[in-house]
Amino acid sequence: MAEIFGDYIDRVRSFLHEADADTSMWSDTFLKQIFNDHYRLRCSQLVMAFEGFFIEIALRDLVADQSRYAWPAGFERLMKMELVRTDESTTIIHRYERHIGKNYAPESGGDVYAPSYRPIGSGFVLEPGPNETVTNGLRIEYTALPAQLVADDDILHPDFPKTYVSLLVYDTVCAALDSEQLLESGSLMTVQKLRTDFEISWERYIDGRMVSLNSVTPFGGHYADA
Repeated sequence: MAEIFGDYIDRVRSFLHEADADTSMWSDTFLKQIFNDHYRLRCSQLVMAFEGFFIEIALRDLVADQSRYAWPAGFERLMKMELVRTDESTTIIHRYERHIGKNYAPESGGDVYAPSYRPIGSGFVLEPGPNETVTNGLRIEYTALPAQLVADDDILHPDFPKTYVSLLVYDTVCAALDSEQLLESGSLMTVQKLRTDFEISWERYIDGRMVSLNSVTPFGGHYADA
């Protein structure tokens, strides 16, 4: 039988030697929040492995004369964006940052429409934008971090490695003990340690929010004298 959220909190309390939440220094609410913080952190680290963890797929309509679109709800990182053709085949849309030249309007629509995209704000822009509306004409493959656990019978996302569930328990225990040390000593070091754990992952995370195919055109040879 799969472990549930309540089981994880019981395991945490067994390490803290305070099984009774009513008389414990750490309330269940506090321990659950710490557990969720580290659960989301570990999930974000799995996302950075680019191994297909927590993948979601969203279909969006292409809207005539509309070039800007919002990311799907829960979006964290783009893995792939495709156009869906009339025969249900798909064509990759590549990221392209245009800094010079004109944004030409498409000469025609249908299955020959082939834009690029560039991220902007909480969404992206298609260049050029479509000149006709296509239902479910855009397929977005992206990662979305799992929802936090709330009820005692909630379970972890099936993509989370079962071998390392104990790591979440140990994360929570250490963070709880750090919070006790903070209260007793007033030391800032305990909070700084927790912040550093997140900071390291944050730096890695923002290094590659979009999965892009990059290419380099080699320099051409020198012109030969006439």
